Amino acid sequence: NRGRRIQLHATSSVEELSDVGLIAACAAGDRAARSLLFERHVEAVHRFVTRMRGADSDAVDDLVQITFLRAFGAAGRFRGTSARSWLFGIAVNVVKEHARSEIRRKQALGAAADVLPRTTGPRDPLVSQLPQAIAGLRHELRAALVLIDLEGERGSDAAAALGIPEGTLWRRVYHARVALREALEGGSP
Repeated sequence: NRGRRIQLHATSSVEELSDVGLIAACAAGDRAARSLLFERHVEAVHRFVTRMRGADSDAVDDLVQITFLRAFGAAGRFRGTSARSWLFGIAVNVVKEHARSEIRRKQALGAAADVLPRTTGPRDPLVSQLPQAIAGLRHELRAALVLIDLEGERGSDAAAALGIPEGTLWRRVYHARVALREALEGGSP
């Protein structure tokens, strides 16, 4: 019974850890910390990967799992302050690798229509074209746009996640927005 109390106390202390503390515990191989880090951030990472790939739900789920497995393996090298941005950076690389090895990119483009909810009214045609236009952007432009405009990350955090200077990030966001505008007006990204 005493051992059980100690285990419950350890579990509750893991739940109280900050994300930085959880990542440190993950680096030490703490399974409870890994589980809690996953629970805290799986929805954000899933949403991010969905927006990046627009793939079928099975592919997105696989990419999310790969992201967390890589994060657990890289936890000892974490030097940031934002676990969410760090996970997004890992997810960017996982998605990029998947895109390189993907044989049928057309499936991902077709599934992109499921990313944003449909609305009614005069903007409906543009809203329905947006996911495909985002999916058609070059990877580095799409990553910057999704992090800033869809995930709401701060510029410094998004730049750190992508491993680029902040000025480069904002240049990519600008070019992505221009390409989206052209694609939605009838041009191509």
